[in-house]
Amino acid sequence: MTGVLMRAGWRPDRDTGDAAMLAILTSAAVGAVSFPAAERALREFHGLHVLPADTGGREVAAIGSVVDPREARFDVPSLHRLAGSLGVRLFPLGRTDTDAPLAVDEHGRLLMLGPGGPWLLGETVYDGLSALAEGIAPVRIRAPRWSFPLPDGPADLGAAVRAALVAVYVLHSAGLYSGRALHLRATTLRGIGVVAVDEDFPLGPGSLDSSAEPLLAAMTGRLDASGARAAGCELTLTIPAPPGTEGPPATVECAVTVGSPAEPPVLTLSAGLSASTGPTATVLDTCARSLAAWSVAPAGA
Repeated sequence: MTGVLMRAGWRPDRDTGDAAMLAILTSAAVGAVSFPAAERALREFHGLHVLPADTGGREVAAIGSVVDPREARFDVPSLHRLAGSLGVRLFPLGRTDTDAPLAVDEHGRLLMLGPGGPWLLGETVYDGLSALAEGIAPVRIRAPRWSFPLPDGPADLGAAVRAALVAVYVLHSAGLYSGRALHLRATTLRGIGVVAVDEDFPLGPGSLDSSAEPLLAAMTGRLDASGARAAGCELTLTIPAPPGTEGPPATVECAVTVGSPAEPPVLTLSAGLSASTGPTATVLDTCARSLAAWSVAPAGA
């Protein structure tokens, strides 16, 4: 996909030097904070006006762009908010011909803040500008979320505990984090919905299988002490991230819900926007595949 960029004036080892640095300094004056990947990208691509390919687009409409961070200077606050959600620094790079701001992140990827939120155009600025002009469909950046029905069987507290322990195993095996407790939130189904129990139950020593019965007994005892019955509550078991978990893994939430009048028994796996790309996204995909296989496995398998 070199043609569109070559026609715009790009060439290997292009370096716009002072012009790029002046544009960076001008953008810094309105709050943008530079970093090495942004400087490298602007030295190579600053000043290009990339025209859309004559073919009209391979997958979506081909769109041209201008590479000049000053074209996106009024979008710096929006890019700061997006950077906070993604957990990665962003620097304005330019603007598309459809008036969407472009930004480069600290990993050198090209992003667009367009209709429906942020979009990943390419793993490099070169690939992203080429894809935009060639009409290659971008990847929408979404907060990841999956839902899995519990396998057939009684949808009770025991089933929720067993499902949650499966999730503990999956999260640990994939290298995301090792859960040390299950958190039970029990909300009564009658009246205004009183929260009867809302606390952590530590996993016991030994295998996860051996933890199931003690956890079930402890949770049932706590429900009894509160005057509630498991069968009369919406029960949600979550797996808290261990203390000290940082970055995208800290945004991961895994929950099992049974007894809800609004939805069937379900296990959900979700995370923040910062986990939508990179290593955490890859690990989450692995977890999702494992949980999907568990969800459809025959009872007792």
